[in-house]
Amino acid sequence: MTKDTLFLVVSDFALAIQSASAYPENHPRVQEILVRLHRRVQSEAKRLRGLNIGFFRDHVVVDEFPFVGLNPTLTRLIERMREKGIEKILFSEGITFGELKRFVYFLAAGTGSPSEQIWESIIYGRIEGAESIGVVSLGLAAASRPSEFLAGAEDVLKSVLTSMVAERKRSGVEEGRDIVSSIMKGLRQEGMLIDRLIRMQGHDDYTVTHSLNVCILVVAQASHIGLPENRVREAGLAALLHDIGKELIPPGLLTKRGQLNVDEFDLMKKHPAAGAKLLRKIDCGTELPMIVAFEHHIKYNRTGYPKVHTGEPLHVASYMTQIADVYDAMRTYRSYQSAFTVEQALSIMNGGRGTEFEPRLFDSFVELLS
Repeated sequence: MTKDTLFLVVSDFALAIQSASAYPENHPRVQEILVRLHRRVQSEAKRLRGLNIGFFRDHVVVDEFPFVGLNPTLTRLIERMREKGIEKILFSEGITFGELKRFVYFLAAGTGSPSEQIWESIIYGRIEGAESIGVVSLGLAAASRPSEFLAGAEDVLKSVLTSMVAERKRSGVEEGRDIVSSIMKGLRQEGMLIDRLIRMQGHDDYTVTHSLNVCILVVAQASHIGLPENRVREAGLAALLHDIGKELIPPGLLTKRGQLNVDEFDLMKKHPAAGAKLLRKIDCGTELPMIVAFEHHIKYNRTGYPKVHTGEPLHVASYMTQIADVYDAMRTYRSYQSAFTVEQALSIMNGGRGTEFEPRLFDSFVELLS
């Protein structure tokens, strides 16, 4: 029902602009569509605390729902937005009929400078880099801080991991799912600006931040290769929890500067099995987190750890998590390690294509980042 309602909003928006272009302002058809559009926009903006509409290539994204394979009316709407240089519109709660009508006629007219327009409840512009007055940048937050839709996610995830380890129950799984849903929504709304997203790495609490980064990358890749929504969400949850076994590793070992000695590395190698054992005792609604926790350090050619003696392929979510895990580790600044650039990291990782990394998924990961 929600998706259908949002589709009606964007359909009426397209019809209103089309009618305003073809009929006089006082024509009954224009007024009828504008009244209906205002009612729907006002209702959805109130329900969602702000209604987002994004325009990407040949599809429209309303809130978190993409609409692909559009009808001619929506195709013309995308073309008009492209002509105006608009990639995203945000309607705030409380938008008035008069302001919405003025905005529709501004879009329909095909004339008028954005700098001459003043809007109380409408923000519009490019996803990033818009500079004109009245057209704001709608890109992600600056690289020095997390994106807004992930505000507080690190604290929540830290609490989730701690409670799951300590209590051995499902207490944090729903919070984890909410984080994944926020990531999925944010990626859609922000046009999947992956590199900007993963710059939120911090200099402390590495495992928590790293888990969020890996989750973001896996959700993005799972969407990129066309997995269904429910499988994207499951893969994201598994990626979010892939390192939960590290909560059982002594903190001093996790934060040690420099290379681990043989005994220390042997202890570190226990975290996949420890994480899987922990997740086996918790009802996550899916076994995938347990599988990925166990498999994410097993390489495509079966080296790595833990040692396995089966020839069966790993789960696709494990392959994706392994790729994201290595990439994020290379891209993260630590006190004892400089961060590699995207190009450097992918160039080094390319040496493991087909041995360390599943080749087709590695190729799609590179395609995603490029």
